[in-house]
Amino acid sequence: MQQRFTAWILLASALVTAAMALSLPLAPVTVDQPVVTWPKQGERVSNTVVPLLPYRPLELTAEVPCAAISAVDSRGGEVLRTLPPARDPAQREHGLIMRSVDGIVQVRVSGKSVIEERLPRADCSYRVHADAGGVEVWRDGMLLVKQAGVLPPQVAMLETGAAGLPASDGMRVVIDTDARFQSTPTNAKFLLLILHGLLLTGCVTLTVLHCRAKRPSEDRIRWCAVDFLVPSALLVWTVLGPTNDDDGWYLRHALNLDSAGYVGNYYHSFNAPESPFLLAQYLLAGWTSVSTSMLWVRLFPAVLGIGVWFSLRWFLHSALGERRAYRALPWLLALAFLVWWLPYNPTLRPEPVTCLGVALTLALCEYARRREWAGLMAPAVLLAALTTLTMGAGLIAWAPVALQVPWLWRSVRGRDRLALVAAVLSAGTAAFTVLFADGRLSDLLEATKIHYYYWITMGWTEEWGRYGTLLVPTGSGNWAKRAPVLLMIVCLVFVAVRARRRRGRLDAVMVRLAGVLGFGMVALAVIPTKWTHHFVGIAAPAIALLALTTLTGPVPARVRRAAPAVAAGLFIAFTGVVIFSGPNMWHGFGNWGQPFSVHGTIDPMRTLDPDEKDLVESLMLAVGPVKVNNVLVWAGAIGLCWFLLRRRLRWASTGSTRVLLGTQALVVALLIALFVIAPLRQLPGWSLASGTLRNGCGIADTVRVHDGRTLTEHLAGHVTYVDWSVGIGYPCVPVPPVRDGMVTPPEFRVLAAEKFTMGGLVSVYEGIGGTHGFLGRVAEMVKVPADAPNGVESPWGGLERVKYRHEPGRYTVTMTHRVEHGLQGPPTIARLEYAGVPAGYVKQAIDPSRLPADVDDDRYDTLGLR
Repeated sequence: MQQRFTAWILLASALVTAAMALSLPLAPVTVDQPVVTWPKQGERVSNTVVPLLPYRPLELTAEVPCAAISAVDSRGGEVLRTLPPARDPAQREHGLIMRSVDGIVQVRVSGKSVIEERLPRADCSYRVHADAGGVEVWRDGMLLVKQAGVLPPQVAMLETGAAGLPASDGMRVVIDTDARFQSTPTNAKFLLLILHGLLLTGCVTLTVLHCRAKRPSEDRIRWCAVDFLVPSALLVWTVLGPTNDDDGWYLRHALNLDSAGYVGNYYHSFNAPESPFLLAQYLLAGWTSVSTSMLWVRLFPAVLGIGVWFSLRWFLHSALGERRAYRALPWLLALAFLVWWLPYNPTLRPEPVTCLGVALTLALCEYARRREWAGLMAPAVLLAALTTLTMGAGLIAWAPVALQVPWLWRSVRGRDRLALVAAVLSAGTAAFTVLFADGRLSDLLEATKIHYYYWITMGWTEEWGRYGTLLVPTGSGNWAKRAPVLLMIVCLVFVAVRARRRRGRLDAVMVRLAGVLGFGMVALAVIPTKWTHHFVGIAAPAIALLALTTLTGPVPARVRRAAPAVAAGLFIAFTGVVIFSGPNMWHGFGNWGQPFSVHGTIDPMRTLDPDEKDLVESLMLAVGPVKVNNVLVWAGAIGLCWFLLRRRLRWASTGSTRVLLGTQALVVALLIALFVIAPLRQLPGWSLASGTLRNGCGIADTVRVHDGRTLTEHLAGHVTYVDWSVGIGYPCVPVPPVRDGMVTPPEFRVLAAEKFTMGGLVSVYEGIGGTHGFLGRVAEMVKVPADAPNGVESPWGGLERVKYRHEPGRYTVTMTHRVEHGLQGPPTIARLEYAGVPAGYVKQAIDPSRLPADVDDDRYDTLGLR
């Protein structure tokens, strides 16, 4: 009777939990509505920079006395302007222009002529109002014209020829900026969040306790030296390891969280939320709230990596136990783990968080299966749901759960089955709490539209490009980053061969891992961008599969023929040749001091041309005069295996294993050697390793401006923008906040070296919603001389002082609020009229020959493509 009653309680609580979760996206929120009033309270009208982001306000009202219009008409100039003139007079104006020419008042908004009339008298007053409904022009309370379909003007400044004149008294501009994503839960939604959280916790706990384990706990994990060595290696690699080109990007996302109140895309897409993939950045924001010193920031992925390591150890123990035959498995797992982890980490990208979530879900599902503990599937689903919020590849976390469904269905019967299914599914609603805690469904939909419209998006049929990037000479396809992915494919091929002869627990585990990995590769194909960084998101099952393949041998032990063993060895050897044919190119500071690399002359992210054969050859690894990708080296390895095969038949199953093991060991050994040599070659100068060990502000502590101060000292107290591609080198430089529908105008800019493609273009390019797109309109850059820390061969970048057309900040900002439900929101900004570029423009811009010629805008020139 008690069991039946508990099942009913569990079912009811699961249904209520799910209902509450589904209401969260639609629940009302309080949206911030900043209001900019010009001139500044207590001051006379003066020209100023007003860097709106997004570029167009929700509403703009300009009140202009006719006396000011007459004064400007007599002295020349324009009555009011929100953008400087376009570089090409033939191009359309995107702002508001009010002028008077020979007594004729003209008003143009967003490239459309709204009104032209003769100024009637000197004591009148005009009012121009623009919002989503269009533009209206009033004079002395009388509506003169109403023009629908005209967007509010872009605003980067407020400039008038009447500045400082007594006639400007009474001139006023009120702007409701577009802070559509800045919101907090209403009291009703906050109460709903609390109740949902309590019910969710109770539901998961009750599920675990109600559906108990049917098998007792077996032997515990036998910890060994490798469990100390791997975490130690990760901590050392925090100092020695490379940087990722996106580290600065994600660091600024996290650091701006406190200012904006949400995780926005700090550099482009109008700072639209990264929704739904924001969990990793919430974690990074929490980590950096403690400190932004170099060592602390780079420790974040190391801690995640240690979690991944112990999760995989738990997974293999749950799957296989501690049989004597598996005593080498921890060491093989360590080798496979380092092959995957070292080339791509440390990185502040979300992939390490995804990898940890997938590893924990794998381990928990396998542990639940081993002990027949159906209740543990509820926390497993909760983990999978949260992992999904890290990045697109996080979908792979659902694969281990899906593989347990047949067992789960058989293990519970009757009423308990319905209650368990409901409770397990309701555990996944934890994602709703994270995703919609202070946001709405309309925010998610709008953010998705913006990213798809203004950024690079590719379909699943273009997934081949991700793998193709690995095989061309570029920093994204260097030898070390090729290795884990190509070895993953090798393992999948061998599992497909072994699956026909599947016997026992070990083969079953390998097939399950291959299934999870296959699902992960499909998840990668769904992601609209095709960076090679994403592979780390599916690394957890790939690491375990590589270790098991190395343990068991590519060819089953029952095969006693030479041909399969030799074929397997040749396949692995060919893979080794392809791996080490990749160049030794690394991003940014990680490339400094590297042997077999070219410093300061090439972009490590650029794909080298086929006619640059000599350059490509110089980037290949070698031991003395012998290139590591030399086919004769690998042929010798196969010959050795053949010799051993002829002496003892059992080498038919283990000869190819030696090649597979040797390939992994060579990758790890060379990688560690190169990154130990690199900082030694830079002594006594600055290196990534020395900067991390000092635990200071990175390279900013070493670069000296010509006044004798370090960059850290020179920039103290000044608002400074740092390019995304070198942002990890300046972790302590405060982030100019992007909030309240505006950008904080920077006083200085720290730039990447010229060799970094797109280094300073993303944020200043208006065609992709660059957050500093206004700079090209209202400011000029003045180079500040500074000395490179290690001489001219270390391209640290540059420093610029921003000289504005007008002094920023000569206005007053007040905050109002409005309450909106989950489906409300301003009109979308993902459209041609908003920024003057078509959908998918960035993808077209990658290939200049595909640029449309009929877009009436000057933003293409920013990239120098025309």
